[in-house]
Amino acid sequence: MVPIYAVLVDYNKPLEESPSYQALRRQKDIVTIVCDNSTQVELDQNLVQKDGNVYLSMHGNRGLSKAYNRALDHIEEEDPVLEGFVMLFDDDTDIPDSYFDCVRKAIKENDADIYLPLITDERPDLGYLSPSILKDVYMHRTMDPWSLTKEEICGINSGMVIRLSLFADYRYNEDLFLDHVDHDFIRSMRKRNAKIRIIDTELHQHFSAFETNGNKAIARFTILKKDMREFYKPTFKGRLFCEYVLLRRKAIIFYYTRDMRIWFR
Repeated sequence: MVPIYAVLVDYNKPLEESPSYQALRRQKDIVTIVCDNSTQVELDQNLVQKDGNVYLSMHGNRGLSKAYNRALDHIEEEDPVLEGFVMLFDDDTDIPDSYFDCVRKAIKENDADIYLPLITDERPDLGYLSPSILKDVYMHRTMDPWSLTKEEICGINSGMVIRLSLFADYRYNEDLFLDHVDHDFIRSMRKRNAKIRIIDTELHQHFSAFETNGNKAIARFTILKKDMREFYKPTFKGRLFCEYVLLRRKAIIFYYTRDMRIWFR
């Protein structure tokens, strides 16, 4: 049987309240690795181990890429051959049992390196959150993910299924803390000609309303700015586009918070 792992990065959400973990704990053939990035909530390590899963403390919020790499290092220690597949999840994704059935079927067919489920959020009118389009520097949603070409397909982390052998000589870019970790990975794998396929199952990703607290919005923007500049730094066109997007994001933050400090960040 092909090994299947799941990596769940938790940030300040008790596992009892995490829809992702509650869905994963029902899948007894999947080893779930909980990477604890929490700073305010103490996760129940005993619960994870009682469920037959793996708990890894990141000793604070070390960022998404470092959490993924820590989990991958653990998997490689257990299985140096890196056989099988790994699924990635946020702590707030609704995962129906039908998703796991679809993943098992895809793995059995074994015709791709990366599988992307359909992801919706609170704005279905804007198109799917994932798969999405990454073409040159432009990144946006699509209403018709099935029409995406291999040169433009992209997607978010949560629900992504990845052949472990891809990580034999690859780790996530730890200069990216949170944003664009997934897009950077897909961009790298497209350059390696990894085969990406959409699987016909749907997940729902929860996103809170836009932050109206100026302090929180500015703190979040600071992370976004650093990550975007890292992601777009390879090309001059990318760097220009990045500054345009950041300026637009500042305007949105000011609209919601009326906090003038954002213009000086």
